[in-house]
Amino acid sequence: MVAVLKPWESQIRNHSDDWIHIISRGDAETLWSKLFHIVSRHSAVRSLGASRDLSWESLKEMCCDLTQDLYLKLQEKDRWQFYINVGYTHERVEHELYDIEVPNLVSRLLRERHPESYRIARRTSNLLMTKKEFRCYSRPALTKSATSSRPTGKMALQVYGLAEWPADMPVKAPQHLHEMMKEVAFRKRDTRRAGRGSSSQVVISNPELTQLIIEIFRTIKSPTDIRTMRSLVLSKLAIEDSQMVSMDDTLEKSSAESEPVKLDFADTKPSPEEVMLEKEIIAHMEAVADTIMESCRQSVRHKPQRFRKLVEVVWHCYFNPAAPSQTSIARLMNISDSLVSHYRKIFDHIARQQTLTVDEYIYLNSALDKRISEMVVRDKEAARQSETPKAFALPVVAPLYCAPLKYRVATTTGN
Repeated sequence: MVAVLKPWESQIRNHSDDWIHIISRGDAETLWSKLFHIVSRHSAVRSLGASRDLSWESLKEMCCDLTQDLYLKLQEKDRWQFYINVGYTHERVEHELYDIEVPNLVSRLLRERHPESYRIARRTSNLLMTKKEFRCYSRPALTKSATSSRPTGKMALQVYGLAEWPADMPVKAPQHLHEMMKEVAFRKRDTRRAGRGSSSQVVISNPELTQLIIEIFRTIKSPTDIRTMRSLVLSKLAIEDSQMVSMDDTLEKSSAESEPVKLDFADTKPSPEEVMLEKEIIAHMEAVADTIMESCRQSVRHKPQRFRKLVEVVWHCYFNPAAPSQTSIARLMNISDSLVSHYRKIFDHIARQQTLTVDEYIYLNSALDKRISEMVVRDKEAARQSETPKAFALPVVAPLYCAPLKYRVATTTGN
């Protein structure tokens, strides 16, 4: 990647200047260029670009985006002024940016774009470093096919293996490990919910993940570094790192195409203005519906029985899903056919007095349906309660006259 970055040297000016001098001068352009120099040459950014197999232009855009995000983040925290106030040196600022800020930025990016892979990778690293079944091979005995025997302090490059293996266990080259572990079975996805708000799935439990790592070690018969073990573990799990992508974004079919394909789909969702207008129309139609019902009440001279019959006729004619005929309505309500026609004409005359558009009539129909249906249900419930027979009470009958006990006894004895 360093060789690829050589054409960008024109954008990276004065990267050898002292950080404190640049911050003191308030030179934002030089500050951004120096920050770009750090981001574009950081090992985490190089690994991120290599995993995506990006073209030169895409790699440049990614480094520019990361630099801009980091610059704005430091600006929001007022970190530049903090370096001056606390008395940071050039070396200390360089160390904090390279060893803290840029790795945190890349980790946050990976966590947002690949949440499940990021969690499984972190869990794999923790299990290797904490479980008694594994141990670290600080100075592994590398085979001839291995690339390097130089120990490293980076966690991702630390070599781990089974605790039961000898200390001089040879380390095989990571290029052939994927071929060797084809016999390891894929793990079924654990769909149990976990995390804050149960927003993510378990994918695999820690005991099962530990057994998977042990099975991989016994299959490849070699210690390996944490980064390679993460890749081996992820290859045997059903990872779903879905990401929401805007349909308006440009999609490149291949790096050979000069002009990307532009997807432009029509947005069928209503705009905020349309939502507000719809709310106003609904409120207006609610008021019109109340006005129509009040006019119907006035047309029958506020007589409750006639108003109930009018409402029931309107419901059967316009809002009853069964859509009965006028004769059926008259038979059902036990009224004449002409009376059904009369009530219907009253409602039609009042409704047609409203000057509305087609869309407004749709909302008015919904508002009237709600009101009339509630009235019909309420009237039927009241009629059913009024027709409930009262409990029959037997009349209280006075007891017949009984003779005193002594006379009854005497009468019985005399007989």
